[in-house]
Formats: sequence, structure tokens, C-alpha cells
Amino acid sequence: MNTLVKQPNKYLLLFTLAGMTMFMAMCTDMYLPGFTSVAAALHVHVDSLQLTFTSFTFGVGLGQIFYGPISDRFGRRNPAIFGIILFVLSSLLCASAKTLGVLVFYRFLQAIGGAAGMVISRAVVRDRFSGIEMAKMMSAMSMIFVFSPAVAPTLGAAILRFGNWPWIFIALALFGILIFIGVMLIGESLPPEKRNDHGIAQSIKNYREIIKIPDFRGAATISAAGSFVTFAYVSSSASVLMGSYGVSRAKYGYLFALIAIGLIASNRANLSLVHKVGVMKMLGGFTIIQSISTLGILVTSIFHGSMWLLLFFVVICFGCAPGMNGNSMTIGMHPFPEKAASAAALLGLVQMFSASAVTALLTAIPGNLEIKMGVAMFLGALASLIQVRRMKMVTL
Repeated sequence: MNTLVKQPNKYLLLFTLAGMTMFMAMCTDMYLPGFTSVAAALHVHVDSLQLTFTSFTFGVGLGQIFYGPISDRFGRRNPAIFGIILFVLSSLLCASAKTLGVLVFYRFLQAIGGAAGMVISRAVVRDRFSGIEMAKMMSAMSMIFVFSPAVAPTLGAAILRFGNWPWIFIALALFGILIFIGVMLIGESLPPEKRNDHGIAQSIKNYREIIKIPDFRGAATISAAGSFVTFAYVSSSASVLMGSYGVSRAKYGYLFALIAIGLIASNRANLSLVHKVGVMKMLGGFTIIQSISTLGILVTSIFHGSMWLLLFFVVICFGCAPGMNGNSMTIGMHPFPEKAASAAALLGLVQMFSASAVTALLTAIPGNLEIKMGVAMFLGALASLIQVRRMKMVTL
């Protein structure tokens, strides 16, 4: 049966693909306000819950390597359906966890399922768009995606007002069901004649060929560094704001949501200017701004300055993330129209392994968490800036 739908409703396509990319943010941000409740229920220290970030980000990275070649061979729709079903079931299992070890494992399974949405959504964009239009679609998806940091923690805090922490994972399962319906409606984007018949050996060869391309390696470095910055804050913010600054659980949700201000502003700027200025110049501007803002975060953290000053720099820093991610993804995937999912999978892999690395390092290295967070964010931003300065041949 041919499930190809050549022209799905553009708004349905946009919101479904954006929703697929939101699995990561929803799963990491929604239960942040419940950190203390989860830790108390599982009888562990709140800092130990960073292990649930490590297992989740590792699972997302590993899962994307699986879904990339599979969807290039069998199409986008069926692998996406499999992943979403796994995501829904494992979210329900997370709600039943009684120990930290069990929750860490179920979060890993949740990530394996959610990884399908992240890699396949990007591949669908590459199937239907190219060049500047692809960059604009990526930014439009990010525009919707950025609402998850605003909505997820606030929604998590609201759920905790009326129920306990397992209901957060039940809500994530319901979110997965909504995306499942969207995937069923938009249909297939990769026609049979454009699919390959590659096995494991050829998939490995494809990955090796992708890695050889300088533009891809540069984009992967920027993506990894950006993920390092993002998850240094996401994994630490609950402990820093609720611990060091003593804010309440409800207030934390609202404070975390402030980053949406910068995210929305930068998305609008990228959508308006990328076709005039070019992908590479926009990327360069975002990396400079992020480096300056993370330096401000580091200095504020060292001196334990005003919380509002810290959040001011955080908003600016996160405001650069969608433009950096959308533009670097465009650069990294543009050379591979026939291997779009595999290229997206590799980019996702380095992003998630970088996220796993920073959460593991922040847990393992002793010291003040606020300062460790600031150092990690600044180093990640600096790495992006250096890499962009080295990429002088990209003409997008």
C-alpha cells in the first residue's frame, strides 16, 4: 500500500514535525519542577537525578543511529510509528518506577522511542525542502519547538499541584499519542524509488562517507557544542534556582519559561534574515552573542550574583540556540539528499552524546554546581565560536 502524501496540509506538517522534535525537550523539561518530589519518592539525593538525564540523552543519541538508516531504507512513516509507540509505553513504565535504577533504565527506553521523532522529522524536511527553504522550515519548526521550554516546566508544576510526579510521565504518554495521530495524517515523504536497500555494512559505510565531508564535521562540532551549553543549564537549573537561590517549585517553572523570550526573538530574526544574509553569517552572529552571554553567566555564577542578572544572560544565551541549531543542521544535511536520515542521525548522535557527557561530568566533578554550570556553558559556546570561524568555505 502506498502511503505517500505529496502535499499534506502545511500547518499539519509543520506542527507534527515540530512536535516530533519536542520529545527531547518535553521529556527533559516537564519533570524538572518535580525533581525534589521524585528524589524523595525514590529515596535519593536530588543531584543523583542527573543520571536520568545522562541515560535519556545517551538513549536518544543511540536511537538516532538506528532510525537513520532504517528510515532511509523503509521510509519515514513506519519507523516513526514504532518509535512513538515505544515512547508512549516506556513513559507509562517511568510512571511506575520505584527505584532510581529502574527509572534510569525506563528513561533510556523512552529515549530510544523518542529518538525516532527527532531524526525522522529532520529527514522529512530534507525530503521536501532544500537550501534556504530548508533553513526556513527548520527555523519554523524551532519556532514551535521553543514553546516547550516555556510550557513544559509550567505544565509539570501544574500537574504537581493536583497529582504526584508519575502523572508527569502519563502526560508525556498522552503527548506521544497526539504526535502519533499527526504522523498517521501526514503520511510518507520518501517515495519507494528514492529508498535504498542498504544493510548494516552499507549503513556503516554511509556514515563513514558522511563524516568525511568537512561541512558535516563542522556542523556536527557546532551542534555538539550547542548541546553542551543547553544541557549544562537544563540539568543544573533545578538545583541552582531551587537550591542556591531558594525559589519555589511553582516559581521555578515560570523562571525556566523565561528562556522562551530569547528563543522566540531569535527565531523571528532567523526567519526574517536568513534568506537575505545567508545561513553561515547568521550562524556566526549567533555564536558571538552566545559566547558573550555565557561569559556573563560564568562571571555571575562565580560571584553568586543576582538571580535576575543570571537569568538575563541565560535568556540571551538560549535565544541563540534555535538559530544555531537550525542553521548548523542545514549545513550538515544539505550535501546528502539521498542520505538525509543518516546525516540527521549522526548530527543527533553527537548532540546527545555531548549532552550525556556534560550531565555526567557535572555529576562526577566535585565543586559548586552553579560555577560548574557556568564553566561548562562558556566552554561550549567558545567551541562553537571557534568552529564557525574556521568554516570559511560554506556558501549557504
